[in-house]
Amino acid sequence: MNRKLLPRPLLLILFLSFATAAMADVVLVEDGRARAKIFVAPAVMADDLPGAKHLLSETEKQRERLRDSVKDLALYLEKISGAPIAIVAGPPMQEAGVMQVVVGEEAVKAFGPPAKTAPFKQGFRVVIAPGKVGLLGESDLATSYAIYEVLDRLGCRWYMPGEWGEVIPKTKTIALPEMDFSSAPGTIYRGIWYADDDYKRRNRHGGLLLHAGHALEGYISDAQRKEHPEWVAEVGGKPHKRRLKWSNPAVADAIGDYWLERLAKSPVDSISLSPDDGIDFDESKEDKAIDGGDFDTTSQSVSLTDRQLVISNRVATRIGAQYPNVLFGMLAYGPSTRPPVREKVHPNIVPQIAPITYSRSHPMTMDEVPDNKELRALIEGWGKAAKMTSVYFYAWFLAEPSAPNPMIRKWSVDVPFVLKNNCQFWQPETTANFETSMHALYLGCRLAWNPELKPADIIAELNTGFYGHAAKEMTAYWDYIDDVWVSTPDYSGCGFGYMKRWTPERLARARELMNEGLAACATPLEIQRVKIADQSLELFELFMKLRRDQAEGHWATVAAEADQWRKRISYLGTKYKPQSSFTLMPWSPNTLSGGYFAQFYQKSYDEESRVAKEFTLLTPKPLREFRYEAAADKSGEDQGYAAPTFDDSQWKTTDVCVDTWSTLGYHAWFKSMWYRTKATLPPVPKGKKIFLMLTSTDGSAKVFVNGKPIPYSETDPKKAARDVFDGYCQPVSFDITDAVKPNSDCQIAILCTRTEFNELGTGGLLGPVALYREK
Repeated sequence: MNRKLLPRPLLLILFLSFATAAMADVVLVEDGRARAKIFVAPAVMADDLPGAKHLLSETEKQRERLRDSVKDLALYLEKISGAPIAIVAGPPMQEAGVMQVVVGEEAVKAFGPPAKTAPFKQGFRVVIAPGKVGLLGESDLATSYAIYEVLDRLGCRWYMPGEWGEVIPKTKTIALPEMDFSSAPGTIYRGIWYADDDYKRRNRHGGLLLHAGHALEGYISDAQRKEHPEWVAEVGGKPHKRRLKWSNPAVADAIGDYWLERLAKSPVDSISLSPDDGIDFDESKEDKAIDGGDFDTTSQSVSLTDRQLVISNRVATRIGAQYPNVLFGMLAYGPSTRPPVREKVHPNIVPQIAPITYSRSHPMTMDEVPDNKELRALIEGWGKAAKMTSVYFYAWFLAEPSAPNPMIRKWSVDVPFVLKNNCQFWQPETTANFETSMHALYLGCRLAWNPELKPADIIAELNTGFYGHAAKEMTAYWDYIDDVWVSTPDYSGCGFGYMKRWTPERLARARELMNEGLAACATPLEIQRVKIADQSLELFELFMKLRRDQAEGHWATVAAEADQWRKRISYLGTKYKPQSSFTLMPWSPNTLSGGYFAQFYQKSYDEESRVAKEFTLLTPKPLREFRYEAAADKSGEDQGYAAPTFDDSQWKTTDVCVDTWSTLGYHAWFKSMWYRTKATLPPVPKGKKIFLMLTSTDGSAKVFVNGKPIPYSETDPKKAARDVFDGYCQPVSFDITDAVKPNSDCQIAILCTRTEFNELGTGGLLGPVALYREK
C-alpha cells in the first residue's frame, strides 16, 4: 500500500504555523523505484574534523549532525521502500522525472526561512510542493529536525539505542501531500545522558544545553582564598576547604571577573552557578542573615534558596551587563530545592529543579506520598518565580537501578506537570538502563519535544511497534510492573523496601506475564526485544532471592550468589552495550548497579556467609520482628527503654527486613528509633563466646542486652572500645558473652540514630539481627 505523510495536529501552540492543507501527492518512491534525489551543500557532507568531539565548536557539531541526518534520510527512505535514494552534494539540478529534495541553505533560497523562530535557532520548516521538497531551519540543528519530522510522520521510530530498537514501516511507494509546515520543539533543550548519538539525533534531542553542575567553588582559586580569608565559609567552627561566604559581595565580584575574562576569550551560552554537592554550608551569622526563613521538611533544615540567590543574582547581574544573552544554571537541589521567599530571580537565571529528596516511584499527584504536595508547590513556585526552569528528574530508582521500572504512570503525570509550569530544559539524570526504563526514557523526551501529545498514546504506540506480535502480553507485563511500583506504600529509596514491594507472589506473577510475552513472539527480532526484558527480570529475581535469603537466614551461599549477581550484570552490560542497558557506562566498567550493590549489600552478604561458615547460629532464623518507638531526644535510657522489665506492649511492631522508616511514617526522621525484641538462647559449650550481629544499619547503633550496654570493639586493638557503632550499611558484631546466660531468654534493645542526611528515606536497622557463638 502507499504510505502518505499526513499533516498532524499542531506540534506546539507557541511556535507552530501550518500554512496549507494537503492538495496533491508528491511522490518520492513509486513501486520500489526512486523518483527523488537529495541535494545538499558540499560543505555539509564533509568528513569529520580531526580532534576530540568535545573540543569541536558548536557550529561544527551541528554541521556533522546535519550531515548524518541527511544520510539517515536516504537510509530510511530506502529501508521503507527498498529504493536507494541518491545524495548529491551540490546545488539542485533539473532532471526529468526526478523530485528534488533540497536540504538546508538551498532550501532557504528556494522557499525562504521558517515562518517561526525559536530560542537557540531551533525553528524549522518542511515544504512539500510540486517538483520540489524543502527541508530547512534557522540552523543546521533545526534543519536536522525538519528531516526527522518527515521520517517521524512516515512512522519511523527509535525506541531503544541499537539497530533492533528501530521500528520502520514498509511500503513500495512513498507519497507526500503538499504542505508548508513551520514549527519548533516544545522545549529549548531535551536530552538523556546515556544513548548513542544516532538515538539522540533521531529522537531530536539537543538544543541549548544548560550548564548547572556543581561548579561554583571552583571559580575561586586557592591563592584567592589565602589572600581573602573573609571569603571562606565557616563550617563546624573552622574555615572550610571549598565552601564560600555567599553574603560577601566581593565573592560574587570575583566570580564575575573570572567569567568575564573567560567570556572575552571564548563565548559560552550558559554558566553554572551551582555549588558543590553536600549539605554543609556557611554557618556564619552573615550568611544566616540572608536566609529567607523557609524550612525544608524533606531535609529538616532551613532552606538556603534565598541565600543562594543572593550570590547568584549578583554574579548574573555583573556578567549580564556585558553578555545579556548568557544563561545561568542554578541547581534547586538539597537545601535549596524550594523556591525563594524574599529574593527575586534574575531573568537570566534558570533554576534546575532536582527533587532528590522526593518520591521516586509514585506520581506527584498522590497526596498519600510524603511531601508530594510540597513537590507540586515548589514546581509551581519556581515556575512563577523564574522566567523559565530546567527539570532534573531522576530516570532511575535511587539508588538501586536494576529492578524493572518503566515509570509509566509516574512520568505520564509528572512530565506534563512540569512542562505546564514553565519547564524549558528537560534534563533528567539517567543511566544506561533501557532494559528497565525504556518507556520513561522515550516518553519524557517525546513529551518535551511536543507537550501536546498524550502520554497514553505514546506508550501504546511504543508497545505495539516495539513488541509486534507480543505487544498485548508485554503491555500486560509492563503495566503490572508499573502498578507494583505505584500501588505499594513504600517511599524509600534503594532496595531496602523491596521485600515489601516485590513479594514472592508478585515476582511469580511477573514471571508468568514475561513467559507469556516470550511465547507470543513470532520473529527473531521480537524475541530479541522481549529477551532483554526477560534477562532483566531474571537478574532481579536473583537480587530478590538474596534479599529473602538474608532475611530467612540462608547465609551459607549468599556471598557466592552475590558475587554471581555482580558478574552477571557486568556480562549483560557488555552484551547489551549497543542498547545502553544494564547500567554499563564509560565511568562504571562494572556497571552502576554493581557499584551500588557493592556499597549497600555486598559487605553484609560476605560477612553473613563468613559467620555461617565459621560460627554457629543460635536461633533458627535471624531476628526480624521488633517493637519500635521513635525518640526525639536521648531520654529513652533514663526512661528504662533498655531494661529487661520495661513494658513495650504499647509499642508498634516492625519487620526490619520489610519495613523502612519511610514505610513506618518516618520518611524525614533525622533523630532516633528504639528497637526491642527477645530471643531464647540454647545451651552453649562452656568457654565459647557469644556475639550479636547487626547485618546493616543507616546511622549509629547502641546495643543493650539484658539492660547492659554493649561496647563496640574495633578490630584494631590499638583503638578503644566505643559505646556506639556508626557505619552505613556495614555489618558489625558485638561480644555479648558477659551479658547473657545460655539456655535462657535475653532481652535486646537497640538505639539507632540517623547521624547523617541521605535522601533515601531509610534509617535504623536495614537488615536482620543474629545471635551466634564460636564453634
